[in-house]
Amino acid sequence: MTSPSPASPAAPSVGLRALRAALAVVPAAPKFNPVADAIAKATALNEPGIASTLQSFASMPASTGILANPPLYETPVVCGGKEVRLKVRGFAIRGMVHESDIVRRSASAWDVVFAGLFARKPAAGESGFLRAIVDRAFGRAFGDGTKTLGAAGVTLEELAAFVLASPKGGPEVAIQFAACHRKARLLAHGRSIPSINDDRRAGHLLLDFFQVHAAYIAVGVAAIHLSRASGSPAAAATDLSNRLFGRAARQGRSALGSVYDALLGRATPPALADVLEGMGAIQIHHGSAGSNMVARYLTTLHVPAVADFFVGAHIALDCDRHFGAIHDMTRFLERIERLPAGEVDAAIRAAVLHGGLPTFGHPEISAAGRGKTVEQDPRPAIYLAPLLAAIDTGTVALDAHRRARLRLLQRIYQVAFVEGVVKPGRETEDPLRLTPNTDFGAWGVQEALGVAEVHRTFLTYCFRGFGWVMDAREQLQQKIIRPVIPPEPSIVPKPDGDDTIPAMIRSVHDRLAASAEAFAKR
Repeated sequence: MTSPSPASPAAPSVGLRALRAALAVVPAAPKFNPVADAIAKATALNEPGIASTLQSFASMPASTGILANPPLYETPVVCGGKEVRLKVRGFAIRGMVHESDIVRRSASAWDVVFAGLFARKPAAGESGFLRAIVDRAFGRAFGDGTKTLGAAGVTLEELAAFVLASPKGGPEVAIQFAACHRKARLLAHGRSIPSINDDRRAGHLLLDFFQVHAAYIAVGVAAIHLSRASGSPAAAATDLSNRLFGRAARQGRSALGSVYDALLGRATPPALADVLEGMGAIQIHHGSAGSNMVARYLTTLHVPAVADFFVGAHIALDCDRHFGAIHDMTRFLERIERLPAGEVDAAIRAAVLHGGLPTFGHPEISAAGRGKTVEQDPRPAIYLAPLLAAIDTGTVALDAHRRARLRLLQRIYQVAFVEGVVKPGRETEDPLRLTPNTDFGAWGVQEALGVAEVHRTFLTYCFRGFGWVMDAREQLQQKIIRPVIPPEPSIVPKPDGDDTIPAMIRSVHDRLAASAEAFAKR
């Protein structure tokens, strides 16, 4: 098992009174409501049938004030000597923190969380203060020993026994195991379970969200370490307590830094922490993804336990669009790497034609097409660009097996997008091209860094959980349970001529499209 990384710098001091005041602030609900406006217009035009139909949707306010991701950029790339124009969506939290801010590192993950929760950029020390809350709760998740109970709901020994009995279950299974035990124990002792409802003070509820999420991040970290352990559960738990969760070991420890160390199996160099945290900060974003919809719906129902809220949204990620896509790419790579070299391209084309190519396409954007224009999710390039830079500087060195797998990943990109696929009977038309989605980039980064396949969904859970909290806070104000939520117009980013994201997309595309190995040092 690995040694812990050095403690993170202490967050700037923020007074308790200021903290309570900050947590209590809930941004005003957006006023934009096109359904209500349409009802009013239909009524004014004396169209009672239309007004009556629209009235069925009047109880569901139509906008969100958190995230907007409109098509923002258009940039050309070359595919086999032909120009294809990519229409790229641009993400912005509250209209004030853009993905380009994260790429330039002018906004940290905690800045993104703060802006999403409070609808303003943090003042000096405020985002560090949020980090300190999470770090403290992370360190206390298992109490002060291997047999003591903390917010995690299980002792380290109990968790060790579970993980050692099923080491391939993955951190998400361990989190669900701990959450069930926590709830059962509270009920067995007649204790109240912190819930989500309109009667709770906003600051107290937000603190519960942070503390519960941090506790389950700790469970996931512990489960990853324990999956590499041997011997008895008691010995494994003692070792982990001494190195990570005991009173002395946890002082000043960073929750997110501990996540990176667990994933990599060693102390994380700053350059690699930057790659992982940049990827995670982008994943905080909202959208109409299934997990976010579930989080909103659970808030609407006033779920009886904050822990249930995280578990419910978490389970929604175990589907073909999220966790499933990453695991499906692993299985697909395993299948094609066993094929003779001459059969690999045919297998990729068959997957494209039958809609079974993992990590490509998108349910909400036109990520497939035969014309000269196709939509592109910017996130794969945002994730891969800093990784490729780390490879070029020698910070990341790949062994032969990982290089071979990443060559296959590059070839999938070339067949599915650069070359495209011609359907039988449509030989006179342009080829069908698919663009990759967020999971393509996440899989590639974690393959290059040597993250175990069963652990590759954990980073998404850790960061997206903070996005779920933003959704829940807004959902308490207005009951939005639809899968697609139009944004308040004032938060929609406008084209500003910034070439940061388009240039990154072109650079990554050119590297993946070339005949040379994209993941080899340049």
